[in-house]
Amino acid sequence: MEIRHLAGHPDFIPTLARWFHQEWAYLHPDRTLADVEQLIHERTHRDRIPLALVAIEGDELLGTVCLKLQDMDTRAQLTPWLAGLYVAAPRRRQGIGTRLVAAIEQRAKELAVGRLYLYTPESESFYARLGWQVSERCRYHGFPVTVMTKHLSDLRE
Repeated sequence: MEIRHLAGHPDFIPTLARWFHQEWAYLHPDRTLADVEQLIHERTHRDRIPLALVAIEGDELLGTVCLKLQDMDTRAQLTPWLAGLYVAAPRRRQGIGTRLVAAIEQRAKELAVGRLYLYTPESESFYARLGWQVSERCRYHGFPVTVMTKHLSDLRE
């Protein structure tokens, strides 16, 4: 498995859009599949936020993770965010998500980010195992979520 920038693999954008739309449309019911595809296309940078990484094996897309300036419109003061961690269903529980999180944390640190945020409706324990701390539990678009943070100065070089 390799982790690369989405910028080098724009052909994966339609698949990522389908994954995201199927998984999280309930949090953004007004977004169409085309809207999601456009948002993902905006993450095709290598040297600045927003950017996305993809996990691939051969020609197979295994998963993705993003680094965004903003992810919760109700927490505009918090930036930047780890977002959109997704692993293809048949490939889950194989360490791919853990490797994607580590890779995006390292990339953020290389971009001089000192602290990252994320929110999750259901994966708090996963992120806690990776050193993320709970900041708050709240409702977002009517659904319970956990906002978490991680200081990247704690990462090893």
